[in-house]
Amino acid sequence: MNYMAYCGLLCHECPLYIATKNKDLQAKEKLAIECSTENTTFTADDMTCEGCFWDKNDSSKMCGDCEIRECAKGKTVDNCGVCSEYPCEIIERRLPINSENRVRLDKISQCRR
Repeated sequence: MNYMAYCGLLCHECPLYIATKNKDLQAKEKLAIECSTENTTFTADDMTCEGCFWDKNDSSKMCGDCEIRECAKGKTVDNCGVCSEYPCEIIERRLPINSENRVRLDKISQCRR
């Protein structure tokens, strides 16, 4: 089944989601290295995601403090495109106008009107 995250990301295209679904430890190890920064180090164990609607993501090092996710969950919307405040300041800051996710959410928002 294909899921869309609150931000318009298609979960079935996300390397983290795919690695989780496939229980692919090598892919998780590679993603941990790619996602780590000078300020945050990830391990393969941190690279687990079943999608934004997965309750365990609340405590996830990777997704737990995603402001888009937190906002959408608080408003109980399926995705940001259906929110009456779309595009909000968070979306403006986090999703470039011509990004695939933003274009996808724009289309959803236009259908809502």
